Amino acid sequence: MRRFLLPALCLGLLGSAVAAAEPDVKDVVQALERRYNRARTLEADFVQRYTLGATTLVESGRVYFQKPGRMRWDYNAPEQKLFLTDGEYAYFYVPQERQVRRQSLKDAPDWQATFALLIGRVDLNRLFGRLQLVRIHHPQSPARWQLRGLAKSDKQAFTEVWLDLDDGFQLLRIEIRQRDGSLMEFHFRRWQENQALDPELFRLQVPPGTAWLDEAPS
Repeated sequence: MRRFLLPALCLGLLGSAVAAAEPDVKDVVQALERRYNRARTLEADFVQRYTLGATTLVESGRVYFQKPGRMRWDYNAPEQKLFLTDGEYAYFYVPQERQVRRQSLKDAPDWQATFALLIGRVDLNRLFGRLQLVRIHHPQSPARWQLRGLAKSDKQAFTEVWLDLDDGFQLLRIEIRQRDGSLMEFHFRRWQENQALDPELFRLQVPPGTAWLDEAPS
């Protein structure tokens, strides 16, 4: 009977040590903010999934971020289109439609909140009403943590934003749960940080004859 006592005791101590090493939500928030608040530019491949009911739309491309307030989403599948912000306006351009839809950034607070970590300096505790941390147990996934931010009020279009992170607190996925029942996911890979980006990336250039439409505040 005694020979089982020491191994059992060692396992118990090991389990306590592992539990003690688990970061709490405050640790993860601080590590995530340190990583992305110091980044000036970011770029990655992305896959975007939009689900409403039984319908799911999957799109993919390359995304670029430059602080403060600039980002460019180049979609290449299933069709070419562009979503761009230049610090003052957001633009959505589909070449086949030959039109640009423009909206002032002041009138689009919800999606700005979602990507605030990537386009500016952010305090996540002020951005969301409450933050929760969940460990991801999936051996085939590099994600290890899921940080869940809950909406501050029912006036926001989203109810929750989930951020999947690896052991280095790199952002692998954003999941946006919206009040209309839809789900938006952005999966990222091949991140590059602090690489020089051409300023022309964040200036919209469209062919002559393209129609411009100003969107009403959301």
